[in-house]
Amino acid sequence: MTRNKIGIFGGTFNPIHKAHLELAIEFIESFSLDKLYVIPNNIPPLKNSHGVSGGDRLKMLEIAFTNQPKVVISDIELARGGMSYTCDTVEEIKAAHPNDELFLLLGDDWIDRFDKWKNYKSILENATLVIAYRGVRDITEHSERLYRKTGKKPLLLNNEKLRYSSTDFRETMDSALLPEGIYEYIEERGLYRK
Repeated sequence: MTRNKIGIFGGTFNPIHKAHLELAIEFIESFSLDKLYVIPNNIPPLKNSHGVSGGDRLKMLEIAFTNQPKVVISDIELARGGMSYTCDTVEEIKAAHPNDELFLLLGDDWIDRFDKWKNYKSILENATLVIAYRGVRDITEHSERLYRKTGKKPLLLNNEKLRYSSTDFRETMDSALLPEGIYEYIEERGLYRK
């Protein structure tokens, strides 16, 4: 039986920007993924939603990934409700793909705290951690510590440093940071107004 490679890319996506899109494509290509789940958080434990609903963030993802056939925009965290925990999402996707290989994409800004995440060992039992370079820190020490604690070493996504973030867009409202169609949606819905 052939094992498919399934990627998981979660986040607030508030809003999705071009660097998110580039990262997703790089993830698919670098790991020869058969499918990539892109999942907006419902209530992220450590972030602010800035008054933008999960439904709006989901719709923006659908617009941004229109021409990416391997991407599945999933509402599993929104549908589950409550606090969004990665361990629950990984377990749910593993249950749907019991014979497939899962890869979880994580920014280098989270690697030093990953072992504080809820049921982080369960995440590593079900998925291989892939670290995306955001230029935040050298992950070598954190990667080694995780390996010593769990016997699992994260893989690195050999991506370019992310040039901007959702915060950059919210502060500048610069439409050039967004994939096609997203700024129009934001304007139409009156999102991110100060």
